Amino acid sequence: MRGLLALLAGIVLFSTLEVTSKLMQIGGGIAGHYPFWLVAFRFIITGLVLLVPAVLQLRGKAFNRRDVAILTGMGLLGITLMSSLYHLSITVLPANIAALVFSCNPVFVILFAPLVLPEKITVRKLVAVGLCLIGIAVLAWNRATDISLTGLLLMMSASVIFALHTVLFKKITPRYGALPITAVTGLIGGLCVLPLAFGLEGMPLASFAMADWLGIAYLAFIGTALGYFLFLYGLGHVEAGTGSMAFFLKPFLAALFAWIGLHEKLTIPMLIGGALILGGMGVALVKFSRFGTRP
Repeated sequence: MRGLLALLAGIVLFSTLEVTSKLMQIGGGIAGHYPFWLVAFRFIITGLVLLVPAVLQLRGKAFNRRDVAILTGMGLLGITLMSSLYHLSITVLPANIAALVFSCNPVFVILFAPLVLPEKITVRKLVAVGLCLIGIAVLAWNRATDISLTGLLLMMSASVIFALHTVLFKKITPRYGALPITAVTGLIGGLCVLPLAFGLEGMPLASFAMADWLGIAYLAFIGTALGYFLFLYGLGHVEAGTGSMAFFLKPFLAALFAWIGLHEKLTIPMLIGGALILGGMGVALVKFSRFGTRP
């Protein structure tokens, strides 16, 4: 029960990230207009916060050179590149749509998994990917509701990259544990964003108000560091199927929080596209047999 509650709490915190980022853009502050600085602060702080429990978990075990190279690549791919695209897309997308598109990343995991894991691509998995892509196409076609095609492409790219990062994460986790890898890749990825932030966005920190720093603190300490800790703890104490199905809650909760905090509305095409994406996620996670279905 503690594992399940921790898992659900982690999902709830993850579901607030898009809304918080959007509020930092339109809620009176200016930090939301500097996505590269948001990424840098978010993951440098997260990496530092998780570093102490990560070191304790390692218990003196050191990373070898090959794994250091792998972790550096994962930080560049899954944090520097993915999170930059993620926060850039939020500047032009509604929070509920951003969360919905990003939440289809488990479906793309099944395409990348056979590259490094002993898993196979099946017809069911291809159907799941097809449904998600059709759902995103419906969202892209629904341009009359001010859904940015650029934003969709950015978030779609972030989702695909995060899926690849997840597969690599799953490959290396048994050697060191999830918490140390999260801390190290987050810190590396966050530090590598700093040159991009300086080069593309200048030095706006002196203009940040208290609301901006409070938003950054929430994204880093609560939405990311605590969210990751609870999510990873929960995954370690519940069945794998339960953990996968829990991710279904994120787009629903994000849409609910966006409705409450941002007054965002859902149109019929949005609902159709969302249903197709959720349907694809369902097909990906539910196995069919001759005698019915089994989770």
